Amino acid sequence: MDKKQTRIKKIHISGIVQGVGFRPLTFHLAKKHHIHGTVQNLGGVVEIITESAEEDFGRFLNELKRAKSGGCKITRLTVADISDKHAKHYDEFKIIESSDSPVVSMIPPDFAVCDACRAEMNDPDNRRYRHPLISCMHCGPRYTIMDHLPYDRDTTVMEDFPMCPQCESEYRSPSDRRFHAQTISCHDCGPQLLFSETGQKKLSNGKSAYERAVSMLRNGRIIAVKGVGGYHFVCSPFREETVQNLRKLKGREEKPFAVMFTSIEEIRQYCTVTKKEQSLLESSARPIVLLASSNEKMAPSTYKGSEYCGAFLPYTPLQIMLLGDLGPLIMTSANLSDQPIIKSDEKILSLDDPLLSGVLYHKRRILRSVDDSVARIVDHKPLMIKRSRGYVPYPVFLPVEETGKNVRIFAAGGDLKAAFCLYEDGRAVVSQYFGDLVEAQIFKEYQNSMDDLRSLLQMKPDLAVCDLHPRYLSARYAKTLGIPVFFVQHHHAHIASVMAEHHLTGKVLGIAFDGTGYGTDGNIWGSEFMICQEDKYQRVAHLQEISMLGGDSSMRDAKKTATCFLLNYGLCEFIQDSRCDMIKKALDNHMNTVFTSSMGRLFDAVSSILGIAEENTYEGKCAIFLEKEAHMAQKEHLEAKKMSFDIMKSEDQLLIDPAPVLKIIAGEWHNRTKETETDLRKALALGFHEALADMILVICENVREEQGVNCIAISGGVFQNVLLTTRVIKLLKDHRFEVFRNEVVPPGDGSISLGQTYLALAKIRNSQEG
Repeated sequence: MDKKQTRIKKIHISGIVQGVGFRPLTFHLAKKHHIHGTVQNLGGVVEIITESAEEDFGRFLNELKRAKSGGCKITRLTVADISDKHAKHYDEFKIIESSDSPVVSMIPPDFAVCDACRAEMNDPDNRRYRHPLISCMHCGPRYTIMDHLPYDRDTTVMEDFPMCPQCESEYRSPSDRRFHAQTISCHDCGPQLLFSETGQKKLSNGKSAYERAVSMLRNGRIIAVKGVGGYHFVCSPFREETVQNLRKLKGREEKPFAVMFTSIEEIRQYCTVTKKEQSLLESSARPIVLLASSNEKMAPSTYKGSEYCGAFLPYTPLQIMLLGDLGPLIMTSANLSDQPIIKSDEKILSLDDPLLSGVLYHKRRILRSVDDSVARIVDHKPLMIKRSRGYVPYPVFLPVEETGKNVRIFAAGGDLKAAFCLYEDGRAVVSQYFGDLVEAQIFKEYQNSMDDLRSLLQMKPDLAVCDLHPRYLSARYAKTLGIPVFFVQHHHAHIASVMAEHHLTGKVLGIAFDGTGYGTDGNIWGSEFMICQEDKYQRVAHLQEISMLGGDSSMRDAKKTATCFLLNYGLCEFIQDSRCDMIKKALDNHMNTVFTSSMGRLFDAVSSILGIAEENTYEGKCAIFLEKEAHMAQKEHLEAKKMSFDIMKSEDQLLIDPAPVLKIIAGEWHNRTKETETDLRKALALGFHEALADMILVICENVREEQGVNCIAISGGVFQNVLLTTRVIKLLKDHRFEVFRNEVVPPGDGSISLGQTYLALAKIRNSQEG
């Protein structure tokens, strides 16, 4: 290379460029285009120094921008010509040792095993044949094993396992696909499988450990298996007694279990799979995907009457091995009742329960507990239900405004389906799913994870955002941080999360339907139509408020909820509750009562009135089974019972009166015969869903006519209902509305922290501009 005709340039790249093979990629492209220089990790940023002819540099840079490596994503790239300031010249291109930097880029999530590694582990002639922790620079754990940035072997738990000579040779060789693959290991130097049998002192290892575990599963036993973000309880989905024992072990009586399958072809033997669902199942995140299924081939206790199967594909080498030898397996989080997923070897090995036959594990440490993600396809697009492994800590990108450029925000989220958010420089990192903070261990996990992620991102918040609810633990925690606190109304945050995802500006009519959210009047809201713009909102419509017994505790008892609705609307003749007189007396005397406009509670009431479900043994059960009846009506081509809500003007708001709907549902059901009962239940369930969608359209048209708002944002847990959401979107689009919903965060309370972040930024922007 003629040094007189070369220029020296410095490139800084940020994005997901750690743990995805970006430096080896740069190395190979540099060699290809005759570039000399260096590539180095600086904290979370990659710095490239190049010396080359201008033409070669242009080709190198263009290919680098377009190249794909693992899950890499370039979000910012700067180039500076330093020829006149840089005296050093280069004779080759090198990857040099990482260095710390105050700048932190993005941290990669955990990746499913790639096709190349899968091929190697299935090849008897390969030295990594059936290696249970095979990985490369394109796949394997990242977030759950990374202690701090920059991402190198000695900053991950893999520092516990010195490389053997052969692995080290591959690691150092530019021509090898494991060149600088920090998780490299093999049978000789990597973590080894261990099997601890309950009640036995003997510890099996290696091949014998695996074979003992397989033997137990084949014989209908339950074992714990170490995964990426924690342990799974594993067993056959076809043995009724085994699955019942699993429910006893977990303390989980009703909720369906997820089932892991070997392949898409195998899933199709049990479920209907569309192209969009296949794409989601096969994505690197490997989420659990809710698929339509009769579930008739599995033990009844596996699915507990659900019309969906939570199906997913193996994402670790060990899972591939187990599924290949045993076929479909229940893989459910190893947690007891509502406790966090277990990630430590010591804790899982200390479980002394005769229902758990053993533990299959290894000594690679898990630094962060991250549960499996859950998603489905609605209206041909993903809808997240639980956002965790495979997605976290990938950020949601928000527009960077100069006014709020340097602000760092902690958004606490809510207490149900809790997830917090850390924001800096346009990147909103929404944490993994935790569960309900009312459980002491989950709240502790939430707090520890906030400290951990804040440390990993090297970010100290200077503003906290939280929910208005005076008893929310998340809000109380935000107040302990010693920084200014900004309070956000729950449903406003739901709608703002959609605005954040889709970068919506101008006026938006938001629709937030859920079970509970603290209102500015001290009542329980949950059926909100709000005109939102920037950090402001105007509540323009909602269900009529009714008096309900028991406050937040009423979420479980749907029969009590139904009785309260029927009493409030004078439909006493239809009440089938022996507690009616007691409940009426409590309501009349305002004893332990609250006012609520919750749409979630209306779903519960209808489900109970129709005898579908009377208790939410898990969150949303009554609504889920009400939707199931409506789906069955559609499948059987039954005509929906016609009904409609009354909509009344009250000062500057529209009030939605459910009395006509409840009267038809309760009256028709009261007059049913044994012969008509089954079809009538389905027709009424479908009629309720259609009436709700029709009411939404009427209100949206009314608001458009009066205030000119054509952009609709829908959010809230009720919109996890496929039938309702699909119908609402179609109706609104058919009437020329623009419709947006959550796609990268859940519509439930997992979206709250993102919405809180968006509103805090809008408030800062408006205050600085004002």
